[in-house]
Amino acid sequence: MKIKRFLLRNIFGSICFFLVLSIYSQNISGKIMYKFSMEPISEKQIDSITKKNASQNAKMNDFTKSVFKNIKDVNGFLEFKNEESLYYLEDEMKIDDGKMFNMNRIFAGGENKYYKNIKTSEQYHESSVFDELSLIEYEDRKWQITQESKKLGNYHCFKAIDISKPEQKVNAIAWFTPEIPVNFEPINFNGLPGLILKVENGTRRIIATKIEIHPQNQIKIIKPTKGKRIKAEESRKRAETFWKSIDKQKSKQ
Repeated sequence: MKIKRFLLRNIFGSICFFLVLSIYSQNISGKIMYKFSMEPISEKQIDSITKKNASQNAKMNDFTKSVFKNIKDVNGFLEFKNEESLYYLEDEMKIDDGKMFNMNRIFAGGENKYYKNIKTSEQYHESSVFDELSLIEYEDRKWQITQESKKLGNYHCFKAIDISKPEQKVNAIAWFTPEIPVNFEPINFNGLPGLILKVENGTRRIIATKIEIHPQNQIKIIKPTKGKRIKAEESRKRAETFWKSIDKQKSKQ
């Protein structure tokens, strides 16, 4: 009897939470700035990487070294209004002195724009990978939400562990706050019942540096519509085919 009462209470609590989340998300707008950073790679590590690729010419090794030394922080923005959200990176020309390749920018989303619509259940990112503009759908992540909590700024946050790929040695850890109960996220770290304020993913970090709820400047979400819609599974197959072709080319050299 006690177990039955406990289950009913949990079910009722979950229904109430998602009802509140649905109502809240229909009347909210916001803009979040995130800083993406990576731990610097030491000279010793860089030398080790270039030595493994001994077959490369000196010019290529110099380029590889410059890439690892040019890891700069980048800013990403999440904008949302009612049922829609859009995530994108700051314009590259505003943050970089030159056109040097920044590996951290790729981790942060590159030139891709991530769109989500709760009402229509759409979630995809605009990408020019595979030499054509595509709208690539992405799936929900699976999370293990823990009781561990801490305060980030003015918000009480809970720790969640990404268990989407159990075979991975390092799983991403996210800190989210139910105090801003929106179902939106930076890049594709989706599936948590609250706004993510911090992500720890190996040597990489994402942290919210500025939070504006109901900002003075009106939020307008422009939905990416150009390009062919591609399912997540098809995108994975394309990537596998691409890398296999690269490996074949290498083996012929």
